[in-house]
Amino acid sequence: MADHRGAQFNDAEDMSDDEALRVAIALSLGQDPFKPQTGGKSSATIDLTQDDEDNGESQSNTTVESQPVAKDTKSSQTSKQASTTSAQASSVSALFGLDRKKMEEERLARLKNKRPASSALESPSPTTARPQQRLKMSSSSYKKTTGPQTIADLLLPESDEDETASSQGSNSPPVTGRMVKAGKQQAKPSEAVQGKAATAAAATVNQSSTAGRTSSGSRPKIELPFPKGAVKKTWVRGQARKGDDITIEEVFQKDKLQLAVLSTFILDEAWLFDKLDLTKTKLILCRGAPNQGEQISNSLDRFPTVRKHLVPMNGSGCMHSKLQLLKYEDYLRIVVPSANLVSFDWGETGDMENILFIIDLPILDDPDVTRELTPFGEELSYLLKAKQLDDGLIRSLKKYDWTETMRYGFVHSIAASHVDNKAWRTGYCGLGRTVKTLGLGTTKTIEMDVVRCITLVKVGDSGVKELESRTVGKPKKGQQEAPDLGAAEVRKHTRVYFPSKHTVRTSIAKDAGTICFQKQWFEAPTFPREVLRDCVSTRPGMLMHNKMIFVRRTEESEEDPGKKVVSGFAYVGSANLSESAWGRLIKDRSTKKFKITCRNWECGVLVPAGTTAVASSSSSTSAKGQEQEEGNDEGNGKGKEAMPASAEDDPSWEVFEGHVPIPMRVPGSPLQLNGSKSPFFFGGF
Repeated sequence: MADHRGAQFNDAEDMSDDEALRVAIALSLGQDPFKPQTGGKSSATIDLTQDDEDNGESQSNTTVESQPVAKDTKSSQTSKQASTTSAQASSVSALFGLDRKKMEEERLARLKNKRPASSALESPSPTTARPQQRLKMSSSSYKKTTGPQTIADLLLPESDEDETASSQGSNSPPVTGRMVKAGKQQAKPSEAVQGKAATAAAATVNQSSTAGRTSSGSRPKIELPFPKGAVKKTWVRGQARKGDDITIEEVFQKDKLQLAVLSTFILDEAWLFDKLDLTKTKLILCRGAPNQGEQISNSLDRFPTVRKHLVPMNGSGCMHSKLQLLKYEDYLRIVVPSANLVSFDWGETGDMENILFIIDLPILDDPDVTRELTPFGEELSYLLKAKQLDDGLIRSLKKYDWTETMRYGFVHSIAASHVDNKAWRTGYCGLGRTVKTLGLGTTKTIEMDVVRCITLVKVGDSGVKELESRTVGKPKKGQQEAPDLGAAEVRKHTRVYFPSKHTVRTSIAKDAGTICFQKQWFEAPTFPREVLRDCVSTRPGMLMHNKMIFVRRTEESEEDPGKKVVSGFAYVGSANLSESAWGRLIKDRSTKKFKITCRNWECGVLVPAGTTAVASSSSSTSAKGQEQEEGNDEGNGKGKEAMPASAEDDPSWEVFEGHVPIPMRVPGSPLQLNGSKSPFFFGGF
């Protein structure tokens, strides 16, 4: 064996390929290729589980290293081999081309030929790279060259996706500008690249900003959900959605809500706080002092973003207003609902429906500029001042554009006694004043339908007659005063919708716990029983908490003889048909001045309707239908009232189409003293 190795040493050409390879590997590792192993067996073992795809070098190494090496017993031969190791190593390495240094240089040269740029600092610029490289760089490194386009971009976590996409597009990845992983050098773009990127970013931001600006200011245009205002039903679980309803989540939009000023009569704190994100939304909760305020005084301590505001009551009564002011980044939302802040009023129990008015007001372009309020805004501000809310909050209303509220009227009742000019600004006097301001007054007879009253008038004919006189409004100059028709004539054109015992018992809820109508009021000889109609919802099984007034007026058509033109308006808000809600007007004996006293805080909106032409014979369908039903009934609870009509049977109701949804079936069945068609009284009797 020693002689054979000596022949290999003396004559490299006689070496076997395996032996030459073994010697070359040993030399590259700085080992003596002819030094014998100390053990009789190699430490390496054959791995039968090794994949066939392993490289040939690994397999060769294993084969060579696993061959047993015999011990050399002759010390002279060992000394001879050791003395000539260096020369033989050089000869064998040169013979088989295994010079490690030269091999590495050749590898780098080949790599350089394939890839012109050998590092991130030498990566090709977008202007000199091949088309494929430019495309890949522009798509994967857009954010790196132009900077974050929105606030959301700043919050996005960095990932390795951009680097991966870049490396797939070219052998040399473009400069990313981010820190590389630990132990690697940070790649920094050159000053020229930085300058171009900054210029491109400035141009991009300037173009997007200019394209998004309005023609009159510097603030970008935003799409408002309700820029013109709308009247919506509240969503009800289990009822089909037809585009005329809205959920509490859609009203609040809690992900974007910054500040909410909410008023309510009944409050479910846990339910409300679940509808808001109190980590980002500041809440001012208006409640009546002192009793309503005590209901929430202890629970607010653990919510630093919630503040309780106690509204002065000025005597007996309640804070019945449901006004909502919702502030977002670019607009203010005003909501005037009939619903309290409880789950069943917003349809989540599937048995109660409400109504609301909603409008979005955009913020002015220049935050330092204020604008005068419209009459709608002035009356809203007047109510907030009476509630003693912060002056800064009230002043900030002038930073929004109130133009779209010009067509609407804001009506309120302030719990207090009001004299002189203030007496004509609130309660039902304020209702008449707003009707006149909007130009809705008339000297003609009107048709009035009042929906869902918790506490009905109990003062006899004077209540209905006085309310109608306020909804008619005062005549303009040159017009004749409306004749005093008397109570009987007024009742013919007035319908008050209230649920019968049958309607309540057959509803989904089976009960109506919030109704406060007393039986003794209905049985009183002065009570106008003939105006009451059964309140049946157009949504099957629903009970209503709506507070609405529909007013229609009919006039002769000047353009089309033989036809009449119907116009009108509606009230949507929180006020029931009660003295507490609308007030009582008297002449003070001591001061000889008019004084109106309201016990409740209320608010609502007057919404003008459109116009529609009807045949002369159709304009008084409601009144005729009422007389026919009364004649057929004869006080026995029988007749046509068993099949209430719908708005489709009376074309004059079309005037509200597209403006105010009609929640009840009209004209409705008359209510009776006894039987299933008697009103549902307080306590269910």
